Amino acid sequence: MKHFTTAVAILCFATMFSCSDDPEFDTEAARENQVDGWAAYNRGDFSTALLSFEQAINLDEDLADAHNGLGWSRMSTLQASSINLQVIAKAKEAFEEAIRRDPSNADAWIGLANALFLRREEASDFQTALRAIDNAFTADNRFLFRHDYQSAADLHALKAACYYYLGETELAQSAIDTVIKIDPQNAAALSLAELLK
Repeated sequence: MKHFTTAVAILCFATMFSCSDDPEFDTEAARENQVDGWAAYNRGDFSTALLSFEQAINLDEDLADAHNGLGWSRMSTLQASSINLQVIAKAKEAFEEAIRRDPSNADAWIGLANALFLRREEASDFQTALRAIDNAFTADNRFLFRHDYQSAADLHALKAACYYYLGETELAQSAIDTVIKIDPQNAAALSLAELLK
């Protein structure tokens, strides 16, 4: 009984201090969790990143980049050999929430494009992915090239792949030509160019 009472007391104590009526405290803690999430993401520790971003959102649901990080973390847990459509759907929702809260977040637009490209349920996924990439190019460029994509060449390669799957070979070739001008050694563009021959 003594252990049960101690456990209940610890639980109550933890609950009192985990809930705050101070919105500034919650916002600061949320931002710290967001920073921790990106640090974990950049280390390749996607499970920790996922938890940090979820904690950030629980404290301040308006942090668009925490929703964005949640989407990228979910996408990064996917195995290339087995695409999990449920994980992709959750990542897509996170990116859409990030965009809803901050349409200027170029990284979230790229995340959405990736989720749609991987989902590939219908042609509209590729068309929407192409629009998302275009939106990324016109959005706040401070959010571009923070992690998975290193240059505009990578984004144009994704566009080329979307056009390829849509059967738009001329547009795919044009996007590949753009990639090659920026990065002549881009592996994705070179592979797609071989497919188009």
